[in-house]
Amino acid sequence: IRDHMRNIVPILLDQNVTAYDKIRIILLYIIHKAGISEENLAKLVQHAQIPVEEKCIITNTQNLGVPIIQDPTTGKRGIVNESYGTFPEEGGRRKTQQPYQPFNRKARTSEHTYQMSRWVPYVKDIIEDAIEDKLDARHFPFLSGGASARPQISGPVSTRYGQWHQEKGKQSYKSVPRLIVFIIGGVTYSEMRCAYNVTQSVKNWEVLIGATHILTPEGFLSDLRNLSTSQS
Repeated sequence: IRDHMRNIVPILLDQNVTAYDKIRIILLYIIHKAGISEENLAKLVQHAQIPVEEKCIITNTQNLGVPIIQDPTTGKRGIVNESYGTFPEEGGRRKTQQPYQPFNRKARTSEHTYQMSRWVPYVKDIIEDAIEDKLDARHFPFLSGGASARPQISGPVSTRYGQWHQEKGKQSYKSVPRLIVFIIGGVTYSEMRCAYNVTQSVKNWEVLIGATHILTPEGFLSDLRNLSTSQS
């Protein structure tokens, strides 16, 4: 799609589309452009008829490190935010100190789907790299040792029942190393699906994923709306 604006404007003008869905479309457009001008943002909000109390959802996204407004002084894309400052692009890539950092992703053209038909969450790359012991120590400095360094420890023996109650299902028990992923700030259903898919594809590992809560699209936008009030 070359002209994204031409494709999203009819959706923003559609009265049957909810305000939350319009906000999601606007955010996708802004993230794709790595920030837009305040004038263009005002036009998008006006066309979409976003209520005033809901507009903060878009602007609060910059608190997560996502570039929303372009720097008006330089014309470069970046975050205009008191906490983070302005982080313009350099050589087509953002500065490393910018909180929002699009790391290099794995190529997944071999999967039975079009390459751009479904977003693959970044957590799948992390899970696969953790299993292969390829995680970058700069981003994950608190990990030590790999699969070969893990000791083989048998399960605990019950002092009351011993192990007789486990013998029946012992053959179906899968003794494999487990990778536990816990996400602070919420996990999406697509991220949970990634953990399941990796467990199915990598037979000698079991991936368990959890979080502080489960994120839904509407719940995430509600959290963004309340972000400014919770900080004040």
